[in-house]
Amino acid sequence: MKAKKSVPGFAWRFRLHEATIADVHRAFKAKQLTATQLVNFYLKRIEAYNGTCVKGDVDPATGLQLGDITPVEKAGQLNALMTLNIRGKRSKTDPVDNDPKMPDALEVAKVLDDEFARTGKLKGALHGIPVAIKDQFDTFDMRSTSGAAANYANDRPPRDAGVVARLRKAGAIILAKANMGEYASGDRSTFGGTTCNPYDTTRSAGRSSGGSGASVAANLVMCAIGEETGPSGRNPAANNSLVAIVATHSLVSRAGLIPGSVTRDRPAVMCRTVRDAAIVLGAIAGYDPRDPITAASAGQLPRVPYQNFAAKASLKGVRIGVVREFMQPFTKADEDSVRIGNQALADLSKAGAVLVDPGPSGQLFKDAIAELLPSLDTSALVATFKEFFPSSVPVVDKLLDISSHPSLLCPEVTLRILVEADVSAVGETNYALNRYLRERGDKNIKSIQELIDKSTFYDHAPIAGVSLAPKSRLENNLTRTQRLKKKSDGTPFTHRTPITNLDISGMHARRVMLQALVLKVMADHRLDALVYPTKTIPAPILGAPVEPTNLKSVSETSTVTIDGVEYVRTSERALDARHPLAWRLSPFAGLPAIVVPAGFTREVYDRAPVVGPDGSKRPGDLVGPKPIALPVSIDFLGRPFSEPTLLKIAAGYEKANRHRRPPKGFPPLRGEP
Repeated sequence: MKAKKSVPGFAWRFRLHEATIADVHRAFKAKQLTATQLVNFYLKRIEAYNGTCVKGDVDPATGLQLGDITPVEKAGQLNALMTLNIRGKRSKTDPVDNDPKMPDALEVAKVLDDEFARTGKLKGALHGIPVAIKDQFDTFDMRSTSGAAANYANDRPPRDAGVVARLRKAGAIILAKANMGEYASGDRSTFGGTTCNPYDTTRSAGRSSGGSGASVAANLVMCAIGEETGPSGRNPAANNSLVAIVATHSLVSRAGLIPGSVTRDRPAVMCRTVRDAAIVLGAIAGYDPRDPITAASAGQLPRVPYQNFAAKASLKGVRIGVVREFMQPFTKADEDSVRIGNQALADLSKAGAVLVDPGPSGQLFKDAIAELLPSLDTSALVATFKEFFPSSVPVVDKLLDISSHPSLLCPEVTLRILVEADVSAVGETNYALNRYLRERGDKNIKSIQELIDKSTFYDHAPIAGVSLAPKSRLENNLTRTQRLKKKSDGTPFTHRTPITNLDISGMHARRVMLQALVLKVMADHRLDALVYPTKTIPAPILGAPVEPTNLKSVSETSTVTIDGVEYVRTSERALDARHPLAWRLSPFAGLPAIVVPAGFTREVYDRAPVVGPDGSKRPGDLVGPKPIALPVSIDFLGRPFSEPTLLKIAAGYEKANRHRRPPKGFPPLRGEP
């Protein structure tokens, strides 16, 4: 919320709802507010709005919802935060919680207030700012389990994650751990339960980092830290009408992050304004010896604070490429988001940006793909488009022809399939999570297998487009599972083999390829950034199947022999795809992106669930239109370490078009300033 200008006869007063960091600091200096008061105001909102928001049976032994859940319309609750930083509420393994070296949020606030009263100076850029931290990040004073009901000997890790330590140093108050999709997937966790969307409590808040997004959107905290492996930082920002920054992959430390990936995990900043997100980014960016990959950030940080670039909000003369490949209305479900994306393009142009737009049916990346792909990711090209590479023609000859005549490239090769097609990363989570557990050093849980053996898990039948329940996902990190049918009689057979190696070469190959494509397109067209809708499918209904990822595919069968018996394996080879949550160019390329609210839907289509005999759900027919206003956002994506440029562009768009609006169901409380 923009601070009101002083006018004769009008005295500015602090307002909590939609407050910015600048508003809070102004109120501190004007003696209208203390950090202690601010924390208490947010605690009251949490008490009012953070209850359970879905229906489901409660297990009497654990008090947890472990089975199927049913969404509740206008629930008035969000369940966005799972652990409060208040003594006695921070740890299950330390209920006494009286260690003076672990001050809680109110005690930290008092220290900040005393220092400010004594010196008149703010401790740092985030002095007194209450933030939430996704439970995937370690906090030395609070339970940290990635949402799991895991029986750690000590549910507090020995030290803060790198980003948490830096936030504290900048004066931030860690108010709570945000609920999350357990082990960074899905809409719910065993320990925390299900998080709901504040704009429609029957819908997803954004999957893995949904608690971070919902808590900021409903003004339970000022900003939050989420995490993105695929869509999980930008998707909740889009679902909650927030600004989010996922920085260049090596700019922000992953140390102390309960990992989901070796190659893609990144912290994500979520706030309600571009400037606030820039301030938080400035607090957490830079080299951390605990995360060697951040060494690449040395010399890459700007000489002035990131928020200075947000203050220079102008789009005049900025050249922005339009990624039309991500703006196609594949079904009725995409149409309204695409409409809003087109309006955003018009608004950018009106504000002075120069758009390089190939047109509604055009492809910005077509020529670059034809020129670069044959030499960058030949194996993926040949494996995906087998029909285009007949065995009668040597592959090298075909590639040479394409290099000489780009028009000969298979027309089905688009940026969408290069970004969204599945790429193998064998043993990635097995290695990363086991390494984390070793470093954590808990006496009771030292490995993934012990996590499985010493945890309670929620469960549900398979839901298309929704992650498997957490126990199955953990087990899949240890074994490779093949679902086969006996060739002789069609009997189903599940074959499991231990995963004993680590091969992430495919992920690195895709990153190199996507970065090369982006850099070439931006150089050829002299671009400052790329733009596209963060997603074209609005927030889905909780526990329901989502839009199919594969838009075009080929079903293939092959025969495998196990212990002398022949089995048939069926697989699906995607030829075109779109992610129903958020496009994954940024995480797979390791490139920075900023999400900015772009408007709200007028109508929404959902998939009717088709329930199988085992209770599984797959997408049926589209149902709609439904007159529902759900947030839609756009991404600005740029070159490595181009965060200053992206902040300038994002702030310019935000200034010209303030689309962020708070959810109506979570208004200011009585007595709230």
